[in-house]
Amino acid sequence: MRLHVVYRSHGGENSKGRPPWYSKRVGLQSFCRAVDLVRTQRPAADTEVVFLNDGPVPADRLELMRAWGDPVTIEGGSNRRSYLTALGLPRRRGWAPEDLLLLAEDDYLWRPEALVALVDAAGEPRHAAAAYFAPYGQDVPDTGLPVRWERLESTTSTFAVRVGAVLQDERLLRLCALSGGDFDYASCLTLQGRRRFALRELVEHHDPAPGTPAWRNVLRRGYLLGMRAAVDVRSLRRPSRRRVLLGAQPALATHMEDGWIVPGPWEQIAAG
Repeated sequence: MRLHVVYRSHGGENSKGRPPWYSKRVGLQSFCRAVDLVRTQRPAADTEVVFLNDGPVPADRLELMRAWGDPVTIEGGSNRRSYLTALGLPRRRGWAPEDLLLLAEDDYLWRPEALVALVDAAGEPRHAAAAYFAPYGQDVPDTGLPVRWERLESTTSTFAVRVGAVLQDERLLRLCALSGGDFDYASCLTLQGRRRFALRELVEHHDPAPGTPAWRNVLRRGYLLGMRAAVDVRSLRRPSRRRVLLGAQPALATHMEDGWIVPGPWEQIAAG
């Protein structure tokens, strides 16, 4: 089993609240340290790293990426488009179904042992039924004990998946990504055979941007109605196709955004 990592990055920033120790360079450095450890301790995983950069990134980060993997520049223009590009890489590059894919975002901080723990979890016979693994998502106290893997309802767009599963699920994941709003939550529920949108949510959507022409708003509402109804229909998966999502306890990575930081020694990790 090889480990393929697609690290999605963008040179800009947004207006989200961030902790004092946040920076994309710190997140990248913590990730590269995790790559170093998995290559040292689990050489059989033959870890491959693709840095998928949506537009230009600062020179210091690009230099670090070149030292640890293969930087690839795209002009996606949005988080959703770069995510859709990443989803297609296993198919376009012919990665083996028995391999493991990790999709990572650039505003996360990683424990040094994160990738080692992911590789070990995917290789555990007792986890053979699990297709998806979440390094982030379990908001539980960090007791310092070895990581455990438990069923999880949902996670973000930073997750690991067996390549065979993502090859089968790619069209479903694309559909969920085009359904508007929190597509990561929609994806996790639908993959597990759970309905995402209530009847009210099929017809009630976020208000369009101010000044949007009425005709465009009508088209938008019709589009979202159709896409969300299709997502709900696709959630009616036969039991054999319902995926198992496991999450790490404690988390192996945290989203560096105020309100979404899970328990852990993150300030110390960032300082290191």
